[in-house]
Amino acid sequence: MTATVSRRSRIGILGSGSAAQTLGTAFIKHGHPVMLGTRDPAKLQPWRAGAGPDAYVGRFDEAARFGNLVVLSVLGSAAEDVVRLAGIESFNEKVVLDASDPLDFSSGRPGLFVGTTDSLGERIQRLLPQAYVVKGLNTVVAEVMVDPTLSGGDPDMFIAGDDDRAKQMVTALLGDFGWPVIDMGGIESARWLEALSLAWVVYSHRTGKTHHAFKLVGK
Repeated sequence: MTATVSRRSRIGILGSGSAAQTLGTAFIKHGHPVMLGTRDPAKLQPWRAGAGPDAYVGRFDEAARFGNLVVLSVLGSAAEDVVRLAGIESFNEKVVLDASDPLDFSSGRPGLFVGTTDSLGERIQRLLPQAYVVKGLNTVVAEVMVDPTLSGGDPDMFIAGDDDRAKQMVTALLGDFGWPVIDMGGIESARWLEALSLAWVVYSHRTGKTHHAFKLVGK
């Protein structure tokens, strides 16, 4: 691996929604120049204006090339297409933090369009064989991604990926955001992290609550 992440390392974020903007602002706060990538960069100009001189916006391919580390923060149904739009070679030798989920509401009930024997995280890794994909940040909403202090106690963030050094980099970045990180093993464990996100959605639908997360006790 040639990529490293340190202070002032550039972060490319593929996505334009609340999670992408929340993460972008937080990375900038911790000293990282950030570019958000989207199909329509003009719509992100208000975020750029408010986020300061280390905030940039561009197309998906520009953001992927910009980042020493790239965050995938798009709808799961769009994730593979967005990676292709960004250019497969743009990710070579980079850590990719995959925060997407294969959520599927087409039946009228929450479900996953891939699971049990495969995962979206694994699909992204196969699509990017020269990158180091780490699944994480997929089990909370944007408002809980940074400084996750909740009424029931401090939650944990679960990650999965095949490269130990890549996971160490992601662990350090998430630590800046206040997350204790639990390594669940190889990228195949993304199957269970994505299923965990479905449990989050089902609970939210039943209760109307969104500010909740998971914690592993008895560690």
